[in-house]
Amino acid sequence: MSTLRPLLRWGVLTSLLSAILFIAAGSTQIPALRDYVATLSALLLVIMVAIDPMLARERARPAGADIDPQSRIASGFLFLVTIIFAALDVGRLHQSDGVPPSWHLPAILVFSAALIFQAAAMIVNPFFSPALRIQTEHGHSVVTRGPYRIVRHPGYFAMLVAVPASALAVGSWLALIPAFAFSAVIVRRTALEDCYLRRELIGYSAYTEVVRCRLLPGIW
Repeated sequence: MSTLRPLLRWGVLTSLLSAILFIAAGSTQIPALRDYVATLSALLLVIMVAIDPMLARERARPAGADIDPQSRIASGFLFLVTIIFAALDVGRLHQSDGVPPSWHLPAILVFSAALIFQAAAMIVNPFFSPALRIQTEHGHSVVTRGPYRIVRHPGYFAMLVAVPASALAVGSWLALIPAFAFSAVIVRRTALEDCYLRRELIGYSAYTEVVRCRLLPGIW
C-alpha cells in the first residue's frame, strides 16, 4: 500500500499535466513537447517512489502554517503558466517557437539534472516541505548532507534552473517571461526562508558559516 499510493498520485498528476499540455498545444505529435512530458513524468515517478512516505505526506498536506503562502501559490501558478504557454506557443500560436532544435536536448538534460538534484535534496532532507515552517513535531534539525554541502537551498536552486529550462525544452522564447517571474519569486522566497531559519532553527546560523552560498553554488 505504501508503494501504491505514490504510484496512484503519480498517475493522476502526470495524466492531468499531460492532458493539459497536449490540449494547449492542440496536438500530441510535437516531438519537443512529447519528450518534455515523458521526461517530466519519468522524473516525477522517481521522486515520488524514492522519497520517504512521511515527507510525501508533508509535501501533499503540510501539517503547520506557512509563514509565506503567497510565494508558494505564486510559484506553482507561474510554473504552470510557463509550461502551458510554451505548449500553446509551439502548438497553436507560433509567436516565439523559434528556439533552435539543437537547444532541445541540452535543455532537456539541464531540466533533468535540476530535478535529479532536487530529488537528492529531498531524499537526504526529511524536513523538505513546501511550507515555510519549523517542523517541531518531527524534531526539525539542520541538514548538512548531500546537496546541502554545496548550497543551503538546493531545492530552490533546482527550481531556478528547471523552470526556464522547461520553456526552452518545449521550444518557446516567450515562455521565458513567466519562467523568469517564477525565478524572481523563488529568489525572494529563498531570502525570506534563510532569514527565518537563522532566527528560528538551532544550528542554522553556524551552518551558514560553513556553507556560504545560499542559492547559486560557488557564486551567491
